[in-house]
Order: sequence, then C-alpha cells, then structure tokens
Amino acid sequence: MQADTLSTIPSLWRLYAGAAVKRGRPTGDSLPALSVSVAGVRADRPQVQAYNRVCGFERQATLAPTFLHILSFPLQMHLLVHNAMPLAPVGLVHVRNRIRQYRPVEQEELLWIDCTVGETRRVEAGLEFDFITRIEANGEPVWDSVSTTLSRMSGKTAGKKPRRQEETLPEPDENWSLPPDLGRRYGAVSGDRNPIHLYPFTAKLFGFRRPIAHGMWSKARCLAALASTIGNKPFSVDVRFKTPVYLPSEVSFSRQSSESGVDFQLYSTGGRPHLTGEVAWL
Repeated sequence: MQADTLSTIPSLWRLYAGAAVKRGRPTGDSLPALSVSVAGVRADRPQVQAYNRVCGFERQATLAPTFLHILSFPLQMHLLVHNAMPLAPVGLVHVRNRIRQYRPVEQEELLWIDCTVGETRRVEAGLEFDFITRIEANGEPVWDSVSTTLSRMSGKTAGKKPRRQEETLPEPDENWSLPPDLGRRYGAVSGDRNPIHLYPFTAKLFGFRRPIAHGMWSKARCLAALASTIGNKPFSVDVRFKTPVYLPSEVSFSRQSSESGVDFQLYSTGGRPHLTGEVAWL
C-alpha cells in the first residue's frame, strides 16, 4: 500500500489541471494499492450554507451526509492523478454510491479523512473500481462511503449497450423543476466543474446533447426530501445512477417504506429512471 499523508485538503483546481492532461496506460484487472489521508479538516460554513441551498437542505443543522462526500472528493481526485494510477480521469463514470453515517456530524468538528482505492471488477462495459472513504471525529468513526466508478473499454471489446428494460414506476410524491444553470450552481458549491455539467457547448464536446445534473446532486436532493424521515438515526443509503438528468428538465421523486427503511426513485416525467436507492437503518 502506497499511502500519502497530506497537511490540508488539496486544491481541486490544481487536480483538475492534472486530470485534463493525464493519459491512461493499458492495465489489467487490478489497480495499485493507493491511499491518502488528511487530518484537521473543518467544513467551511459559507460553503455548507450554499451547498444546503442548492441541494434542498435548508433546515439541516448538522453537515448533510452528502456534503461529507464533497468534503472528501479532492482525495479521490488526488488518487486519480497519482503517478501510479494507470487510468485517465477524463471519461470515468460514477455508477453507484453508498454512504453510511453513524451519527450526525457538527459543522465545527475537526475531521480525519482517509481515501483508498478498493476492489476492482471486470464488467462488460469496462473496469469498475471502488473508492473507499472513511471519516473520523475525535478518533470515532462517523461516516464512510464506497463510490463505484467505471472506466469504459474502448473499441469493439466494449460490447453493445444492453437495451433498457421498461420499469413500472410508482406515482410521484414530489415533482421538481430543474433549471438550466443547476450544474453550474452545484459545481460552484461542490468544486466539481466537470464540463458535462456546465454549458450546452461543453457538454456536447463529451457527447451529451445538453448539460446533465451531477449524480451526487440527485442523491443529495433525494436525501433532503427524506431528511425528516431519517432524522438523527444511524443509516446507510445506497444509490445506482441509471440515466443522465438533462438540464433543464422536470423530474419526479417517489418513496416507499420497507421493512429495513425506505426505497426511493428519481425519474423523468416520461418515466425514464434516473436513480434508484434505499435507506436502511444501522
């Protein structure tokens, strides 16, 4: 395991500059064992407030569970631009995300954050790999996550994309109107300024007809809608990102109680599924 210890959260601007010029190298079915950690991290209050407004956490007194993903995201980028990492960051796709929160995290707490390259899997579309992130406060685990990312195979070996099966979706509990500048607003508060989220012309450079919403905005907005149900209970939340949310658009959110917690979905008004997920109590 090659482990880096940083004195502060690295600059995303510098990391994006490195990501833009990095080229991938052929690799097998595994990635190098890499990790990075940083201690003494405290959330920036103005950023927290701006994030809460964009994602719908207006009544959130403690840090939103998904904000902790934003706080730790530069460590994932640090590992992606690492000299030992054989993959190119440009073109990677975030396909699944699981968060477990063991207790609410106060805005003023000092945090220790660690991010590690986890398991890799060869799948039909390419190579999937996990980022495993852990956060502690006062030596106590408070939050962890697994972010699953896909590096697509190029050429004929990638295979055909499977036809999407029709799904029966429940009646919506809420309908949301997403403005055309949502990607830019979320990018400003999260630091994730991937061109596919910003403007029509930058999205078209990467094959999208319009900008698309960040997957972690979609997850955050769903959690904000479930905030009163979750309260201060320890929980996990798993989501699968299914199809892009184009901007602007109208989307629907639905939830159903289950034996272990809550199931939920985000889908277009035409019935196209964007995200499915489950909240389970720990």
